[in-house]
Amino acid sequence: MGFLAPALLALGAAISVPLILHLFQRHQGPRVIFPALRYLRRAEKEHARKIRLRQWLLMMLRVAAIALLAFAAGRPFLSAAGTGHEPTAVAIVLDNSMSTALVTGDRRVLDELKDRALETLSRASPEDRFWLLRAGESWVPALAGDAETTAQRVRATEPSAASANLVEAVARARTVLEAGAGPLAAEIHLLTDLQATNLSSPTSAANAPSEIPLLIWHPQGAAPSNLAVSEVRVGGGIPPTENQRSIVAARITGMSETDSVAVRLSIDDRVVAVGHGAPGDVVLLPFPPRPPGIVAGWVETDADPLRADDRRAFAIRVRPAPRVATTGALDLAEHALAAMETAGRIRRSALAEADIVILPDAQGLESVAPGRSVVILAPDSVYELPAANRRLANANIPWRFEPSESTGEGRFELTGEADELTRTLAQVRVMRALLLLPQEEAGDTALLRLADGRPWAVRGERRGGGAWILLASALSESATTLPTSAAMVPLLDRIITEWTSLDAATASPLPGSEITLPDHVTSVQRPDGVSEPVTPRSRYRFGTEAGVYHLSSADSTVAALAVNPAALESDLTRMSERRVRELFANADAILSDRAGDWPDSIYRGRLGREVWRPFLIVVLILLFVEALVAATGVSRRKESRPTQPGETQTVRSAKPSAASRA
Repeated sequence: MGFLAPALLALGAAISVPLILHLFQRHQGPRVIFPALRYLRRAEKEHARKIRLRQWLLMMLRVAAIALLAFAAGRPFLSAAGTGHEPTAVAIVLDNSMSTALVTGDRRVLDELKDRALETLSRASPEDRFWLLRAGESWVPALAGDAETTAQRVRATEPSAASANLVEAVARARTVLEAGAGPLAAEIHLLTDLQATNLSSPTSAANAPSEIPLLIWHPQGAAPSNLAVSEVRVGGGIPPTENQRSIVAARITGMSETDSVAVRLSIDDRVVAVGHGAPGDVVLLPFPPRPPGIVAGWVETDADPLRADDRRAFAIRVRPAPRVATTGALDLAEHALAAMETAGRIRRSALAEADIVILPDAQGLESVAPGRSVVILAPDSVYELPAANRRLANANIPWRFEPSESTGEGRFELTGEADELTRTLAQVRVMRALLLLPQEEAGDTALLRLADGRPWAVRGERRGGGAWILLASALSESATTLPTSAAMVPLLDRIITEWTSLDAATASPLPGSEITLPDHVTSVQRPDGVSEPVTPRSRYRFGTEAGVYHLSSADSTVAALAVNPAALESDLTRMSERRVRELFANADAILSDRAGDWPDSIYRGRLGREVWRPFLIVVLILLFVEALVAATGVSRRKESRPTQPGETQTVRSAKPSAASRA
């Protein structure tokens, strides 16, 4: 026999209460001098044995009731044939998100979580079935297997750079058990550090009522302070051109024991700049001139207990200054192009030699060869719409301009982190903007929208190579205040040097996310140096490792993408047990934070069934008998109590005998 809740057996100490009451309680009646008291003493002697037996019986009934109640609270179960539980189907949700790489003492949090999973598996019987769900790799299906196979998978689990949605992971585990447990008892074991950012509010499906027990184990105490490099931007988001100096902005978040931390910029595995800043600061580091090509590197701080977010990678392509041509007058926008040419950001050229062509009203679109990028401005007059739409259709661009019924001035919708462009666009007014309407389902990207949700700048890929950009307004003073604002140069710079790049759409993927590979890409080299063969235009999922992924065609590198963890993953704040219970209210979660308690918590379906219910029935019977015995004693005391002062007593005397009459 064993107990599922042995700590509750301590309630048995309450049996001392009736013992104390029995031994020390005394009933002292009033002392009355009454000659007939000798008759009461005689009655007391006759009934003393019965009274003592009743008192002992009451005490034994009360002690037995309390002892059996404590015994039932311990949830006793009977074991048989050396096995402690019924055949059970267990879904182990192992949290291996980035935060579990935190080192406490000399071990990672993940190592503690793996120990609990291995304890579960070490107590398994041959009839048990297991599924392992790695919460930090949500795209991987649940791995089914026996105890030995699952233990090998647990030992092989390493921290992922990805985040985890633990509520959805529990919902997946419940679905797996409902489909695969069959007649077996079922349990979900959630092993996690309770990071609050990974415990999002559940959907209605994830928090549906369930009878499957949810057992949660987590480390004790609060998480330590953590410092992280949460963002890196090269050139304010605009890559530098060849042999041009620039700036790398690195945001440092979190807490540190010192007021200032060192921040290092490394390029090609070599430190090229060092700066200092306090947590919460944006540290500016000089970016040296570079020749054309892909530049990969990282920004890092000194190591702390969570090393995974102390380094943030970046990858940019340094290009020669693009050659830009126009097919029509741009009025004040020409001044912005002249300023960019003076700064070395662009080179003006003839149409035949241009890398990027700016086309008012789509004029000359048919003469721009494939492989060149085009920037198409909306017509400044509705009378030019039919011709502009015809040129778009002939160039296989699946969008068209249409008049807008909106009146009044519009503003741009500004989202995300503020940079030079978004700060300057905040003051821009749009007096006239046409509608940009797609003509078919396409994977085109809306780069900039107006406040009412209408796309203002749309990007797509030309057949034969190159990108196209559609702007919903002409760059004229009658259409927008852009030409006379401080936003004109940053906007044109962003369009020409970044938005026309075919690798701009996938600039900052997260670990575990998917992209569509560009044409001609035949292999992907991971940060660990392993090269994976791929198919061009196929879907590719990044792995659990952060760093730079190189996309190659034959022997040349086509593009490089920096994959970094989400900034929220660096917040190690843990959710309270009370909040966790509220979050999993419909699952009746059972939480534990001590390693020694875990073996007694798991495998709730004990073999031979729990036997606490019969003990509760016996307790109820004992309490009923105790009430009857106590009530009988009270009624007899009332009948035999002496007359109190002020009461009258009727004495019925016996009929006089013949001797008395004589």
